[in-house]
Amino acid sequence: MPVISSTQSSSIHSSLFATGPIRLSFILVTFSLFAFTRAEHTQAHADQPPNTANPAVVETYKLEDLGELSPISQDVTVSLNQDGTVAYWTRTNGSVYAMLWRSGKATRIEQMPGYPNMIPHAINRQGDIAGWMNTSGNLVDSLSTTRGFVRHRKRIRIVTGLGGRDSRIFGLNDKGSAVGAATLADGTRHAFVISGSKIADLGTLPFGKSSTAYAINNSGLIAGSSDVDAKANHAVSWSNLKIVDLGTLPKGIVSSARSVNDRGQIVGFSDTPDGVHAFLYSDGVMQDLGTLGSDPSEASGINNHSEVVGASNITGTRRHAFLWRDGQIKDLNVFLPGGSSWILLDAFSINDRGQIACSARRKGEPSHLLLLTPQH
Repeated sequence: MPVISSTQSSSIHSSLFATGPIRLSFILVTFSLFAFTRAEHTQAHADQPPNTANPAVVETYKLEDLGELSPISQDVTVSLNQDGTVAYWTRTNGSVYAMLWRSGKATRIEQMPGYPNMIPHAINRQGDIAGWMNTSGNLVDSLSTTRGFVRHRKRIRIVTGLGGRDSRIFGLNDKGSAVGAATLADGTRHAFVISGSKIADLGTLPFGKSSTAYAINNSGLIAGSSDVDAKANHAVSWSNLKIVDLGTLPKGIVSSARSVNDRGQIVGFSDTPDGVHAFLYSDGVMQDLGTLGSDPSEASGINNHSEVVGASNITGTRRHAFLWRDGQIKDLNVFLPGGSSWILLDAFSINDRGQIACSARRKGEPSHLLLLTPQH
């Protein structure tokens, strides 16, 4: 995806809904812009706390600061399991290390020989983690080899992929099944699932060439995206290796699914005539979750109580983390303790206890990773 500076967003937004192929190109650029700003964890106006008072709600959050969260790329996120263990990363002396945060203590995962960077992307209830490693000290080195990995009981399994040079794992369930994407020998990219010792190519929608699997629940339902043709991709699910096109929000062209819970509910984002919006797909219906005031918005995680987290612009290029529940989208910043100077930018993951992993900033400081725990 192209990298675009945040100063370009207003011109992109104003042209987003032109007709024909131009419209599609601007939709794809807007997706790239939103993903890139997530990765950068920066905000033109994020140094000022939101002008809102804490409402009369049943809970606020205890905040734990896990330290600085260095930007990597648009497809790197933070994962949280049901007991509150966080899988994330830290950058030290030019290398990226996988980290685990459990009960207030950070543990660095030992690197594999020949792989100077190790990026976790998923964690399950047992504390197994999965993600990818690469063979170059430069994360964006086009000549390096990227390999997915699964770490189970301190033993690391390297995933060679589907015959190409690169593989990445994005999702992991409690049974140890993992999903991701890998290149084929011809360079195209396909979603895959690993169950036990077997890896299966999940293929694409008809007429599509590439696909990616981002999440898998404990029943084996997989969520991701696939090309529908050379011009667009759709959110999809896989069950028993069969692919289903989830479509888009009304009058949309492009969508992607990013997370799935054990009830089979799927979240992600889709374009609409009003911009790019987060969605919840449940019982065959894709629901628009709206925004915090301005597009784009994107849903990143969902728990088994149907609570959804993600990020949305509030005005212009100002972005805040959100929580959607009981039919309403809320700015997570309004739930912070009184006097907090943090600005919550992106909510990555939520567990069934209501804990949320978020990126945040304070005035004059780099982005940090916070763990939010509900206080009833």
